[in-house]
Amino acid sequence: MSPSLYGFVKGHEPVTPEEVARELFSPLQNGDAHARVEGLVADDPRFLWDEAGSLRTADASSLPLDEAPFVVFDVETTGSSPGEGAITEIGALKVVRGQVVDEFATLVNPGRPIQPFVVRLTGITDRMVADAPGAAEVMPLFEEFSEGCVLVGHNVHFDCSFVAAARETSSLPPLPNPVLDTLKLARSLVPGLKRYRLASLVSHFGVRAAPNHRALADAAATAEVFLRLLEFLRSAGVHSVGEAATLKSGSRSSVEPRKGYLAEDLPRGPGVYYFVDKHGTTLYVGKAKDLKARVRTYFNGGDGRRKVGRLVREVAEVRYKETQSELHALVFEDREIKRLLPRYNSAGRGEKARWFIELDLDEPYPVPVRVPGGDRRDGANYLGPYRSANVLDTCIEALGRIFPLRRCPGGPEDDVCFYGQMGRCAPCLGMGEEEYRAEVIGEITALLRGEGGEEHLEALVGERKRLAGELEFEAAARLRDLIAGIERIRLTRAVVGAEGVQAVVAPSTEPGIIEVFALAGGRLVAHKGFEPEDAAGLALFAEEVLAGHAVANLSSGGGTDEARIVSAYLRRRQVDVEAVRLREPADLVGMAGRVAERVAAAGARTDRVPGT
Repeated sequence: MSPSLYGFVKGHEPVTPEEVARELFSPLQNGDAHARVEGLVADDPRFLWDEAGSLRTADASSLPLDEAPFVVFDVETTGSSPGEGAITEIGALKVVRGQVVDEFATLVNPGRPIQPFVVRLTGITDRMVADAPGAAEVMPLFEEFSEGCVLVGHNVHFDCSFVAAARETSSLPPLPNPVLDTLKLARSLVPGLKRYRLASLVSHFGVRAAPNHRALADAAATAEVFLRLLEFLRSAGVHSVGEAATLKSGSRSSVEPRKGYLAEDLPRGPGVYYFVDKHGTTLYVGKAKDLKARVRTYFNGGDGRRKVGRLVREVAEVRYKETQSELHALVFEDREIKRLLPRYNSAGRGEKARWFIELDLDEPYPVPVRVPGGDRRDGANYLGPYRSANVLDTCIEALGRIFPLRRCPGGPEDDVCFYGQMGRCAPCLGMGEEEYRAEVIGEITALLRGEGGEEHLEALVGERKRLAGELEFEAAARLRDLIAGIERIRLTRAVVGAEGVQAVVAPSTEPGIIEVFALAGGRLVAHKGFEPEDAAGLALFAEEVLAGHAVANLSSGGGTDEARIVSAYLRRRQVDVEAVRLREPADLVGMAGRVAERVAAAGARTDRVPGT
């Protein structure tokens, strides 16, 4: 059975949208994968995006009760225990945000006769199940139906024991889903009833569905009872699946309200949040695209880390500051961590590892090598610093495709090496040392500094398109990753390592708008959106930046970390970016026009693709 979207992400997480597209979809146009995958999972609480733009599966136990997906199910069996009986029918309803969105129902051949008293109780006969699928066929289907969801049932451990036995007989592992029991919940939340059978709760709550010892009907009745119990849980201060699962039988007063109320008044937009203890000390600073949703996750079980549990126990107040955008939240968080040095923000302190590309000029034919920042020495040129070793390795691999780097000692008495036979080893091609330094090392330096060499990237892009046109999708995807590696290095150089005021222009998420980022000394000094034809507004923006007036309404800060934040933000969005040193307003106006033209051209190409 081919993997579902959830199954693939769960088995490989974290995964990029491109990995999902390559595995599950037909080949997509470059840049379409993220939009396609984002559209598929946008309203699915089982998935979440991490800070790197990769897809993960959510821990169902930590989800809010209002957001968690539930599978309410029931089984009919031939006996009272898994050792004596087997499943004859399974019925289930998938409930998301209070609505039934899907159902699963099938008879199951138990592989044994059904006792007469069970036939009288359920109405399920041997003849009815004779042609039904067996448990080995049904269990994988039920697993796929319920993956990533919370299982709910009445006296659910009875049903789960039969499912577990069927899966064990079919050589399948136990289901990993968290479980909620409406019997247990009702005893805790609705004390004083004489009976807590499903029929009694249906009568007490006055729900429409009536149980009749058939699996789907009983699951429907359980689902309606469960939705009523959810209202009791909310009023008792229980807001997450994990809290509901640990609820103890007894009186309703035994339900201890948690700290979820601290997130109730937060807005749904981007910003920075502060966890503060009872003494007014800031314990932690974080950023979010949706302040309320992000903070609420801490009080619904967090991510299981001990540090998060300790943090939540100390929090007495949540403060926040809204920002204009997600980017402003990212930058402002960095500044606030450096200003406040919160105890739980250990990951935000200190310098991260730095990597350089080394070109050893003492060698007759230097080749680019990744080295740590502490290994720099005289007699070599260094490009950097960069944070990601993986990106540098990808970039160096791509340089070997563009330039005839030295691959062997290349003495005159030596045979032409393998790469030389492909025209990709300078000594084997007879290239002299001076020519190599000028045409290879000089071009590599210019390309990575963003000072030229665009024709080399265009050649790689052309090769990628050729491979895609010949249906060599794996090779084309690898080449696309290599191109992206070089472009990431060039962008980082442009916004981090360059001197003066740097202007970066990129398409906005809002159609017909471009965003302009102005950086100086590694600091974001201005950020604003414009219509591309607004030459007067762009020129005024550039004049104010060059005059030293920040227009983005950001508080003071500094250091190259802000430029790296901007660079990472743009890379995640996978948009067409142009960067240039800003010397006069006309530079920005011209650059905005070029970006707008490329966006329009890309849109026209997409419109011409058949079937889109």
